[in-house]
Amino acid sequence: MRVISDKVLKDYFSTIDLDIKKSNNARFFDQKVQPDVLSGVCESMLFCLEDSAQEFTTGHIRDCSYSEQIVTSFFNKPSIAKAPNEYDKFFGQPLKTLAYARVLEERKKSNKNHYRIREKELIEYIALSDRNAYRFLALYLEKVVQDSGIWEWFEEFFELQTQESLERLRENFIDFMIRFTPINGRLEPIRILNPLLNILSFKYKKRGTKAGKVAPIYYNDLLYNRPNWRDLKKDKSLTREEFARIFQNTIHNLKYYKYSVQKAKRYVKNLHPYSEIHRFGAYRATQAHHIFPSCEYPEIADLPENIIALTPNQHFCKAHPNNKTSLIDPAYQAICLLAKLDSIEYDRRNNLGNYSWENFVKVVNVGLDKEFAQDIDFEEMKYQIAKHYFG
Repeated sequence: MRVISDKVLKDYFSTIDLDIKKSNNARFFDQKVQPDVLSGVCESMLFCLEDSAQEFTTGHIRDCSYSEQIVTSFFNKPSIAKAPNEYDKFFGQPLKTLAYARVLEERKKSNKNHYRIREKELIEYIALSDRNAYRFLALYLEKVVQDSGIWEWFEEFFELQTQESLERLRENFIDFMIRFTPINGRLEPIRILNPLLNILSFKYKKRGTKAGKVAPIYYNDLLYNRPNWRDLKKDKSLTREEFARIFQNTIHNLKYYKYSVQKAKRYVKNLHPYSEIHRFGAYRATQAHHIFPSCEYPEIADLPENIIALTPNQHFCKAHPNNKTSLIDPAYQAICLLAKLDSIEYDRRNNLGNYSWENFVKVVNVGLDKEFAQDIDFEEMKYQIAKHYFG
């Protein structure tokens, strides 16, 4: 699978018309289409379908054993078998969104929606991480709003950020949806608008809406399954071992945490088929290594910015001396951290959007017990890392 940048996504969306006035389709987006749900549904598609050409329904994906594992173990919901109809929206709404975005083909057959994968690379891309799903949704929803001729309402809210401008946006959107789609009530457009607005607000670093009021929006606010471990911080009076034990007992869903860590490792391996240390084709990367060990630094274990793609020799002979995975070579840890910094700098300078600079700063602050500001630049960060390890 090729690396998909924001430019690739924008180029894709530029080829299709997403105007709601022309489609009269109210199911272009819905409240269940959060980034982690969309990513999970795409992951289920890849695991549950025998091949990408297979036609399927919502029920095919919903009733798959892998989907059962996702909703019970990772989203901490009751078994699908006990209440299959309750999961129709959980799986059905993301499928409708993907169909409107032309990622899936959709046709009606015997009063059921039947789908077929049209853009497999995009399904694979979204399945890799909720961050990818967010990036897809942010660019997709912006294109829908622009094509539909209602972007100016959102622009006004982003500029004014007042309760009055939020009310105007809400009233305009309700009237628009009632006029151009089969929706005939006021409640349903609001259920669509709130998550739509918050995704765009986060993209533009603006305030969005919570409980009907203008409010700051954080990434976790966009998720269905909001992970509480990303906000946990170590008390300086605790040892790393003590904090790790407290961490395990504090997180709400241990299975989801472990799933998030494994998903982050797959994400990095997909981005970097070759070692991030050498970056040459002869050095095939098959290992995803935590720069700061997950057992000691669990609060950053699911961040791709703390994971580096290495060859087996680099992983088991250098990162972990003599193949002892409980040991870390500090000098090689420094090399890994600087190499990861190079990957992130390249990603940012080329507007690829695969990594978060803010998350990398967090990784360094946690791993090295520093307090670097988020606006530190690449050169200064490189100097500070080298200074920490080598004096």
